[in-house]
Amino acid sequence: MGSFGPSSISWFERQCDTLPTSMSHDAAGPSLQARTQAFLREFFAKGEQLVRELIAENDRLRHAVSAGEGEAGATARTIERLYRQVAELEAECAELRRTAVGGRDSGTGFRNRLDDLEREHYRLAAMYVAGSQFHIATTVEDVLRTLTEILLNFVGAGRFSVYVVDEERQTLFPLLREGAELAELDELALPGEGGLAEVTSRGGRWTADAPSGAEPGVLLQLPLYAGTRLVGLVRVERLLPQKAGLDDGDSGLLELVSEHAGVGIETAWIRAHAQDVPLSRGALERLVGT
Repeated sequence: MGSFGPSSISWFERQCDTLPTSMSHDAAGPSLQARTQAFLREFFAKGEQLVRELIAENDRLRHAVSAGEGEAGATARTIERLYRQVAELEAECAELRRTAVGGRDSGTGFRNRLDDLEREHYRLAAMYVAGSQFHIATTVEDVLRTLTEILLNFVGAGRFSVYVVDEERQTLFPLLREGAELAELDELALPGEGGLAEVTSRGGRWTADAPSGAEPGVLLQLPLYAGTRLVGLVRVERLLPQKAGLDDGDSGLLELVSEHAGVGIETAWIRAHAQDVPLSRGALERLVGT
């Protein structure tokens, strides 16, 4: 079990050389990548410790019960059999990993499967950490920083623009652009036409089966929603040169951005305009109707 923790992030570490490293996170603490790596290390360390504790407890019970007779003796034999099976499975897993890492698997099977599992572990961890970052964001800047990290470093979008809704004027105005100059962008009228209208008329977050809203010079348009409230829009203009296309894992991250970035922007907006009122029992009881 001990070899699984470090290996579980090896796929990501092999990919880091292909990703841009120009983003600065000094003011905001560790980057989303660093947070995800730390989460994985802690997660697998806890899992390894749990397994060790279970094995130790199982061993203690096995010895305690083995002294008994009748039903207790039968239980001891059952535990002994299960213990041997666990040991055999662990040995088999260790051998499979050694075979895969050593390149003795006739070319593709084990190594590719191991890469797939590591990629999936990392993707799920990234989604968990990114979702958490959106929800603890206190400013719109925090939300945009997390959004940018996901699209740039996890999805592999090389050029994209973030628009936010001006509800009074019914427009989308450009607030951030990665990979090109923000000043090149104009406002977009709502509800828009063509691909923009397809995206902004959904009334909810983007999903993998939704229209991409592709237009000339735009690969994908991603609405940012807080519930049914349209808060903004992301236009992915192109991917990084080393990114061949979007896959199912990317779709999950894009869905997360569509839902959680919108909620994050709305929450930060409300927070910025809310009166600072201390928590009180009476006020909270009235909120829940007690």
